Amino acid sequence: MQRPTVLVVETEAKASLPVIESSHAHGRRVVAGSQRRYCAGFYSRAVRRRFRYPSPEHAPEACVEALLAYLARHEVDVLFPVGDILTYLIARAQDAFREHTRLVLPPYEVFRHGRDKVPTLQAAVRAGVPIPATWYPDEQPLDQVAREASYPCLIKPGISAGARGMTTVESAAQLMDRFAGIEKQYGRCFVQDFVPQTGMQHKVDAVMGAGGRVLAGVVYDKLRYYPPTGGSSVLNRTVHRPDILDLAVRTMRELGWYGFCDFDFITDPRDGVVRLMEINPRFPESFRSTVAAGVDMVEILYQMAHGREPDPQLAYRAGRDVRFLFGDLMWFLTSRDRLNQLGSWLDFFSPRVTYQVASARDPGPILGYLLENVMLDRETLAARFRLGQSRR
Repeated sequence: MQRPTVLVVETEAKASLPVIESSHAHGRRVVAGSQRRYCAGFYSRAVRRRFRYPSPEHAPEACVEALLAYLARHEVDVLFPVGDILTYLIARAQDAFREHTRLVLPPYEVFRHGRDKVPTLQAAVRAGVPIPATWYPDEQPLDQVAREASYPCLIKPGISAGARGMTTVESAAQLMDRFAGIEKQYGRCFVQDFVPQTGMQHKVDAVMGAGGRVLAGVVYDKLRYYPPTGGSSVLNRTVHRPDILDLAVRTMRELGWYGFCDFDFITDPRDGVVRLMEINPRFPESFRSTVAAGVDMVEILYQMAHGREPDPQLAYRAGRDVRFLFGDLMWFLTSRDRLNQLGSWLDFFSPRVTYQVASARDPGPILGYLLENVMLDRETLAARFRLGQSRR
């Protein structure tokens, strides 16, 4: 009897590796899909076949057509989208994809609200979840927002990946001058109070089953970032914070969520209140933290894809560190706080430390990651590693 096959797409994302590894560990045949010729997921020993498709960003319709054609020709048990753009495209066309395979996503309208920060934040407020002070210029005049806002504040696109389009403004005049241009480029935007980045940032990865039942939830703190002033996390530590998990669960239930979701919170250093910043309806790059915590969310999702309601995995290990070594090296080279954290930075071999990409059991993804970045053009490489940004 042939083993069931799973297709993991966007395997250039570091988050794809735990998905690939869990699927392989449960005896499934893994096909890795990517728009790139070289990527970390393509070189995992757990992958049995590679599949390339057009760029989901630059050729979205061709990408979707290529995926549907592949699924029509090959028997795929479950499809796992990983990154932001392709997860969105698959969610939008999920009825067409469900004709060929199984996947776990909320209805498109719910997914759309989770991807757009405006309805997400509004749902959080309805659920009693604290957020930074926020103004919506599509609901009140911009000049009124400019008078009411405290400075510095942020202009944020409703839909964006990472920090794209996010702009700090120092005065009402700057807000009035810049808002229209940013909104023209990125779509609907809003204005939000700037929470000082000295507060601890937290992430929650969770899985919601039918009827708002929580099937898994892991909280972890972001200990270091690159760039050091606040970028992608390069060192995370799992923590037991049921209060933060509860905020995430309340938001998911208010949205009517189903499946996996990732949350960004920050402890506001001005008053100690934990505030929701945004949610991501896809696997984050730091998803390996859930594996380090001892929770197999991928298997939970696989069972859900088959219509089964698995037992919840709510207990997990705290104090487990997950490190992105390449990013942490960039942090060390650019951070003024490097000497204060030298001891933890040199802690390479502690049993509590897991690496996002590097693994002695599966070294292939390291090669794939290096090849991918060597082959990138200079502009893309500079954007990925935030080269040329000011040091803290």
